Amino acid sequence: MTGAGNETALVSVIIPVYKIEDYLDVCVQSVIGQTYRNLEILLVDDGSPDRCAQMCDAYAREDTRIKVIHKANGGLADARNAGIRAAKGEYFLLVDGDDKVSDRLVESTVKLAESLEADIVIFDYETIEMGGGKGRRITMDLPAERAISLKDEPKLLTLSCSAVNKLYRREFWVRCGVAFPAGRNYEDLGTIPRLWAYAEKVAYKKEVLYYYVMRDGSIMHSTDFQKNYQDRTYVMDRVLSFYQKNRLYGKYKKELEYLVFENTYFVPSKEIVLNDRKSRYLGEFRRYAYGRFPRLRHNPYIKELSRKDKLLWLLLRCRMYRGMIFLSKVRQMRDDMFRKWDQR
Repeated sequence: MTGAGNETALVSVIIPVYKIEDYLDVCVQSVIGQTYRNLEILLVDDGSPDRCAQMCDAYAREDTRIKVIHKANGGLADARNAGIRAAKGEYFLLVDGDDKVSDRLVESTVKLAESLEADIVIFDYETIEMGGGKGRRITMDLPAERAISLKDEPKLLTLSCSAVNKLYRREFWVRCGVAFPAGRNYEDLGTIPRLWAYAEKVAYKKEVLYYYVMRDGSIMHSTDFQKNYQDRTYVMDRVLSFYQKNRLYGKYKKELEYLVFENTYFVPSKEIVLNDRKSRYLGEFRRYAYGRFPRLRHNPYIKELSRKDKLLWLLLRCRMYRGMIFLSKVRQMRDDMFRKWDQR
């Protein structure tokens, strides 16, 4: 195996671990197999009740780069914070323990970060459907491999808030004084938009380097709509308050408006419609979004939605939930057909 050439920078890879014993080995092996070898791999056992703790200790015995943090269960945000506090690397990456990464992840991102002196490097990722459904590539509408910032690319605020498709310069993170909101889901939404305001140099690598596994037990598939509403709106209010306090709200109002539309109206409403279209939280999310931005439907970024999402947005506005369910079933039938075709 060849290395990345100049590997003077230590890179910390932080992997929170909780009830994922069936997925952990694939994840850890994808990190161990990096072409870039100067790694510190932090496995944060978040009080997992299964075999994960023993598995983590076994990995540490096999590879001296692996360190294990055993802690009481505090949730994903708390586990990430613990890993970041313990990290010694010049850079760090966050990898969820049920996902996997390209063997070039560290090499590609560190090389770009070093060449541009970037605070954050963004890269593409691909979703993997556990049921065999067709995944999709999540790519960014950004200029690739040059230094940008929120000042010259406000659309940064409208892109994926995922924390796992980014490399962070640790000194930058510490200087910002940010932390994931412990005890809350959607911690990425409450954290990443704040980092954009601080970052002087952001770089984008237009390459799939991360594989996000969409499993039924994950937070993103939760049907606890009350907690979803509480946590989404809590972290979104934190972001809006941050931009107001730092006198950036007016400058990025359209981007923040779209952030609210996407994360506290459109996405959660689609999830609710497919599970319980009579849930009162359809109305709660609508009232939250329009309460913050009464002219939300005229946001210019909504015009850039895909044709499918534009149709879903129209059906949602008109409260034609049966139509949304029908479209979802058609998509599922299409995916099932392609999956059977691929298996022939």
